[in-house]
Amino acid sequence: MEKAKLHFQRYEFKYYLPKAKADKLIPTLLKYMAWDPYIQATDQDFYQVNSLYFDSPDYGCFWDKESGIVDRKKLRFRYYNNLTLGVTPIFAEIKRKNDALAIKDRIKLTADQAARENFDNSLRQLLRQDPEDMFLSELLWFKQRNSMQPKLFISYDRKALISKRDQRFRVTFDYNIKARRQHDLNDVHGRLVEVYPEGTVLELKYNNILPVWFHKIIQKYQLQRLAYSKYCNALRHNMPRFDDNNYKVT
Repeated sequence: MEKAKLHFQRYEFKYYLPKAKADKLIPTLLKYMAWDPYIQATDQDFYQVNSLYFDSPDYGCFWDKESGIVDRKKLRFRYYNNLTLGVTPIFAEIKRKNDALAIKDRIKLTADQAARENFDNSLRQLLRQDPEDMFLSELLWFKQRNSMQPKLFISYDRKALISKRDQRFRVTFDYNIKARRQHDLNDVHGRLVEVYPEGTVLELKYNNILPVWFHKIIQKYQLQRLAYSKYCNALRHNMPRFDDNNYKVT
């Protein structure tokens, strides 16, 4: 399995697909693309993505998205497949969005370092070891300035493909999106609520020019771009006071 990247900068677009359409589209894409190396290393055609999202006491990240603020960012923990304490690497990430441009930086932590009671001290210790690390400084400042704490856990199955010609061109399909309110990595109590049971979120990720062949696929399958936030929509499903019935997929 390839070494995990710690910095990403690319354009990202999302599309809505019913599951049946996604299942038909994947074989077409495989004419030009291959399965992601993480999938090739397993006997499945997907891997599980798990994220624990932070927010401020007044849910500033949620309202930034809802208000249409173009330049915004969010903080989350991310790990893949099952969580085994002491073994599974945890990535602490800041993802910045400016319209369609996404910039993501992250650091790799142990579950103990990422525990709620240890996280701030872990960041300070890492910063003392490398005081020139600008991302560590930003991460600690962003969390403390906004009094951010874990709020929501989201899990889904991801089918990921990469272009045979340009490995920076990726297409992912996120199925079975589920979420629950959660306040620490090992706080696994509570039922996961289905967020998007009838469909799939396709994410298109690239750095330069969209290939001509993919333009043709967009037209053939009538793909419609979607301003879809997993965090915002999952929060609505788990906290009714945020559900304004104004975030439906059509």
